[in-house]
Amino acid sequence: MAIMAELPPGVNNENLDMSRLVEEAVARHATPTPTTATPGAALPPAIAGVKNTTTEEFIKAMNKMPLFMTELDESNQDGTGENSELEALKALAYEGEPHEVAQNFRNQGNDCYRAKAWRDAVEYYTKALAVKCGVAEIEEACYVNRAATNLELKNFRRVITDAKSALQLNPHNTKAWYRSARALLALDKLPESLQCIDNGLSTSPTNQPLITLQEQALSRQSHLSALETARQQRVQRQLAIEKTLTAALAARNIIIRKTPHPPEMEDVQVHLEDPLDPASELYFPAIFLYPLQGQSDFIKAFPVSSEVGTQLGVVLAEFPEWDHEKAYSPPGKVEVFVETKTGGLIRVGKKATLGSVLGNNGKVEVVDGLVKFLIVPKGEVGAFLEDWKGRMGK
Repeated sequence: MAIMAELPPGVNNENLDMSRLVEEAVARHATPTPTTATPGAALPPAIAGVKNTTTEEFIKAMNKMPLFMTELDESNQDGTGENSELEALKALAYEGEPHEVAQNFRNQGNDCYRAKAWRDAVEYYTKALAVKCGVAEIEEACYVNRAATNLELKNFRRVITDAKSALQLNPHNTKAWYRSARALLALDKLPESLQCIDNGLSTSPTNQPLITLQEQALSRQSHLSALETARQQRVQRQLAIEKTLTAALAARNIIIRKTPHPPEMEDVQVHLEDPLDPASELYFPAIFLYPLQGQSDFIKAFPVSSEVGTQLGVVLAEFPEWDHEKAYSPPGKVEVFVETKTGGLIRVGKKATLGSVLGNNGKVEVVDGLVKFLIVPKGEVGAFLEDWKGRMGK
């Protein structure tokens, strides 16, 4: 049996029509009752003006105010003159006694150095020194600190200059000796670097950074000394090799003529089997030219004791692909010629050694260290020689 509670005064069953109540509630939430804004206090003129500007215009205007500047803008808000607020702030930096101004710039340089803003730090130290306050302690510190900053920037010669200026004010400034020594070490000026280290240690014998730097400089000096010794040994050996080769060529009566533009042959060159023994086997790079075919064969190391026919037999052991008429192989089918110094031709026997051909009473010269043989089929020799004489004007 349901228990009915007594309704509050003024509330009857008609008021509790649930369907109607739900409909009224939905209507209230679906359609908010408009409200009327209450006028507030007027905005300050400076802020009220912002309502009528774009974001870009607002940011540009803010950048005219020194406090909000993200980049230096020395014009006023209209862009028609100088920024008076900025100029006023600049002037403040130079207010006070010279030593106070210099100290202020020095402090700003130190802040930039700690923030690793190296170039800004250099600029502030430079401004401090430009004041010429006459206080040795401040100027000495600025020179030393600017030297430290230039070390970070790898401006080593400027480091040396600043360290020298600091030492003129105070010869016992260990930091100046240290930074000068580091810069000199970076430039591989080792004697000067070690001298600066010695001077610094004479002031502070237990200074660990200087001791460590001394070890590094001595190690570098030893390394460079070893490199220089090895270089000198290479130079001396090369000179000995060249001298030995010259003697070997002279002993064999072989002439070599160099031109301004020798052919590129990489590491192929005239050489002795033992580069320091003039009596050892001598080798020449050589080329067999087939002028009637426009072809050639290259031999990297032709021994002067070897016969021309032997080397030719190796090259022509098989028919060359371009020898369609089989006119060049076997080697007995061809004649060999070598050019003389005067532009003539000498017929070379197959049994002749390279040494005998090149040492032929000075008639033949080796141009740029490359021996050239002309290979012609026997049946074409007459026409070839006539053509050669015609081209040489003989």
